Amino acid sequence: MTKPLKLCALMSVALATNALAEVPRDQPDQSLQQLARQLEPYKSVEYAMDQGYIKTSACEVHPTLGAMGFHYVRPDLLGLTPPVDGRVNGTGTYTGVNPPPILLYAPDGHGGEKLVGIELLVFAEAWHAETKQAPKFRGREYDYMADDPATPQDEAHGFMPHYDLHIWLYESNPSGLYAQWNPDLDCNNLGIVHFGDH
Repeated sequence: MTKPLKLCALMSVALATNALAEVPRDQPDQSLQQLARQLEPYKSVEYAMDQGYIKTSACEVHPTLGAMGFHYVRPDLLGLTPPVDGRVNGTGTYTGVNPPPILLYAPDGHGGEKLVGIELLVFAEAWHAETKQAPKFRGREYDYMADDPATPQDEAHGFMPHYDLHIWLYESNPSGLYAQWNPDLDCNNLGIVHFGDH
């Protein structure tokens, strides 16, 4: 093989390798598919509760952005402490995904609940006691959530300032893999909690 041909072949391999490494962050890829398989036992709400998860919300829905569903949390992974001024508080800085600190379920249309995703969450004060950087998952920064008292809605959803990240492992989301709300989800008028427009 001549030198120019060898160079072209090497460049092709390098480009192909780079293309495989640069999976778009808003699209499921092999590692996320593997995580989804590992978390499949949590498709059973009973299994999740046996593992220490507690249902902490009604089905949360936004009037224009979609739904989040029901939140099931592991208090130990969030390091929950007594509330502050009625807001959920904690010392948790756990960023693992297996198990995840929060499981997201939505009505399945048959009176039950289906697993649609997970949520990662750390409390800002505890997190910044250890690091100045925002937490990240695969290079994607968590969303910072803090209530603005000047607005009628509660941007932090009853929590003290925190970082969170939703990952829609089991339900496609036209707003993106890591979007807060999923417009394809519906609470079917069951125990709905409404949040105002942001």
